[in-house]
Amino acid sequence: MNTILERNEITLIRDRSSFIGVLIHVTSLESIKQYLEDIRKQYPKAKHYCYAYILGDKKKCSDDGEPAKTAGRPLLELLEKKEMDETLLIVVRYFGGVLLGASRLMSTYLETGVNVINGADLVSIEQKYVYRMSLAYSEFDEFKRIIKKLQFSFENVTYEDRINVDVLADVNSGEELTNYFPHSSIEVMGMKKVYRR
Repeated sequence: MNTILERNEITLIRDRSSFIGVLIHVTSLESIKQYLEDIRKQYPKAKHYCYAYILGDKKKCSDDGEPAKTAGRPLLELLEKKEMDETLLIVVRYFGGVLLGASRLMSTYLETGVNVINGADLVSIEQKYVYRMSLAYSEFDEFKRIIKKLQFSFENVTYEDRINVDVLADVNSGEELTNYFPHSSIEVMGMKKVYRR
């Protein structure tokens, strides 16, 4: 799955109407509600605030007064197609006085959504197994070589009597780590969500 960590915003003008696409990283339903309120305050004279979001197994969309399925549904389907998660996509419309018709309206909302996603810095969301290891200082160079070979990563290095480090792996790899480092203590810490560019 993909998301963004930094908000992105673009504007599309179509027959004197302004369509402002806003893409935001979200982590809770409360944050979604707050962002929607903030957008209404940021653009107080807009006619429509159409949106879609995906947050885990929670999905929702709104046409906010536009003809049914011309805004919210296409935006939600776009998020699904792009395999987005933890993402709120809002398209704010300032009406310019020209009616676009349902077909052009839907394509304009969709184009705005595509442009704001394509202009964003997407990151992948990965679930990693986390192992806390305690190593002798003499093992650390070999540890780094093996971790690179296994295509794992590590973080949270602390230097005390021994070197303590968290290893992140795609699969359950405790036994493999134990085979490589029989003299090190290895503790399973569970799963962690990691964002990768």
